[in-house]
Amino acid sequence: MCTVSIVPHHMGVRVLCNRDELRTRPAARPPTLCRTGERIAAFPVDPAGGGTWIGVNDAGLVVALLNRNGATAGTRRTSRGLIVRALLKRATLVEVRHASLELDPAEFDPFEVVALRGSDLSLIASDGRSLRIADAPLTTAMLFTSSSLGDSLVDGPRRRLFARTVLAHRVSPLHAQAHFHRHQWRARPEISVQMSRHDAATLSRTVIDVRPRGYGVIYEPLDNTGSGRREWCFFH
Repeated sequence: MCTVSIVPHHMGVRVLCNRDELRTRPAARPPTLCRTGERIAAFPVDPAGGGTWIGVNDAGLVVALLNRNGATAGTRRTSRGLIVRALLKRATLVEVRHASLELDPAEFDPFEVVALRGSDLSLIASDGRSLRIADAPLTTAMLFTSSSLGDSLVDGPRRRLFARTVLAHRVSPLHAQAHFHRHQWRARPEISVQMSRHDAATLSRTVIDVRPRGYGVIYEPLDNTGSGRREWCFFH
């Protein structure tokens, strides 16, 4: 499960992602540059399925994945993280949409993909039976979030916090975004943005910067103190 925020600013766009997983899940491998199709991309790798939940390529395309909870969720054989790797082979949102139509929703548990290039978004959602694709301009900061406890349980509180801390902060939106992704309610850590419960927690935070001069990925695995050693990956 993830919480993904997108904040446009005068230098470009920053995408920040908290990844929530079971505490027993193997640690992800930090992002490195690799070839995917005709593109060069950077993304962390989940060793359990070989996929990823977020990445950026040399065309400036950012792709993020959120697992969704629904009636058709179960244990389907194909890892949803492989969808991100496949879409990072593309250079434009038009190509992303065409590639999405080639997916068989029945192979995957429900998901939502957020694809960003420049100031445009494509949203690809699956309930496990069919796909829905929508396009939207990036005119303001945006939030996408999910939880294994139930997406509807966390969406309202996190969205209201996002409005207070990010949307209302005009002076330093990137500082506000970073603060939002570190926020934890003492009385409700299980629904917090940086969540924690006995069996699961926010295990990493990934920052992707898209700027005219290049792209950067900062990956931060989180330990019991809520921080860890950061890994950087920059390319043009």
